Amino acid sequence: MKIARTFTIDYDLYQVLRRKPNQSRIVEQSIKNYLHAEEDFDIHNLTTIRLMHILVNRDDCPKEIKALLRLFTHPTD
Repeated sequence: MKIARTFTIDYDLYQVLRRKPNQSRIVEQSIKNYLHAEEDFDIHNLTTIRLMHILVNRDDCPKEIKALLRLFTHPTD
């Protein structure tokens, strides 16, 4: 059985999500992954682009690596 609920999300996240097919499935799977993360975290479940975003935001990542990662994560900047 399914149930419809209304939640708030950041506008940036909405912009990305609205371009994806089957948004409900994405949200449902994301919540399931979040709820099981404490027990089942596996770095292999993260996408490459997500790992790139994480590295760009780390203080210990060299600026040269950050510059290269930004080319891939923000190609229009």
